[in-house]
Amino acid sequence: MTLTVGFDDTEQGRDALALGLELATALHESVQVVVAYPGAAEGMLPAAQDVGWLDSARAEADRKLEVARELVSGRVETTMLALGPGRASRVLLEHLEAQTPRVVVLGASASATLGRVSLGSTVERVLDGAACPVVVTPKGYAAHGSLAGPVAVAYDGSAESDGAVQHAARLAEQLGRTVRVVSVADGSLPSTQALAVGDVADHLPVPATGEVLPLRGSVAAVLADLPGERPSMLVCGSRGRGRVRRVFLGSVSARVVRTAGYPVLVVPRP
Repeated sequence: MTLTVGFDDTEQGRDALALGLELATALHESVQVVVAYPGAAEGMLPAAQDVGWLDSARAEADRKLEVARELVSGRVETTMLALGPGRASRVLLEHLEAQTPRVVVLGASASATLGRVSLGSTVERVLDGAACPVVVTPKGYAAHGSLAGPVAVAYDGSAESDGAVQHAARLAEQLGRTVRVVSVADGSLPSTQALAVGDVADHLPVPATGEVLPLRGSVAAVLADLPGERPSMLVCGSRGRGRVRRVFLGSVSARVVRTAGYPVLVVPRP
């Protein structure tokens, strides 16, 4: 199985590629780098398109793939693919549906602040429709990020968070990391909530800790900026909706992805 990286010749695209290569190396996986190219110049009617415009768009995609190839520099087995013509989110989702990679790694929005994740329209659409896990990379990761630290996972007792915990445990085992099961105080009896989280951590097949953190502002704010040792990434479950296995962001996970200071991996609903 392979990892797919959505690449663009931007800082955010390079961040995603850096994280994808680091994950692939640690997990002994190959990487597929994909670049999407449009089918029409934005804002122009089809009749107004220059006959060579589509060829130029494809050539630009191929140029970006060459940049990615130079950045990879033979570190892992890699394939390159131009996707299009069409809207980036649509052609990427169609590709993920057909290929079912282990995970797709995407960069943050250009508007993100350094060290933070922010969503652009393409990332949001992929997060709301992918059938595979999606990782969103914080801005500046290529220069300052690493997968050091435990794999944190958000837990609230739901079936979605149970799936996220199991995914985090498998990932941590392969990365040689511990798991940090994190719950945010929800108003229930503190000892009962702590016991439940501790029980989840104790039954994982990898070294794990469980903790209940006090509510500060919002659940999303706590998860996006965890105290103590910085996690290598945060794993979140997605909202259950319909009968199809997809990544659907709930209100908490959406806010976490937009503001987290580390990579966030969102797991499809069980």
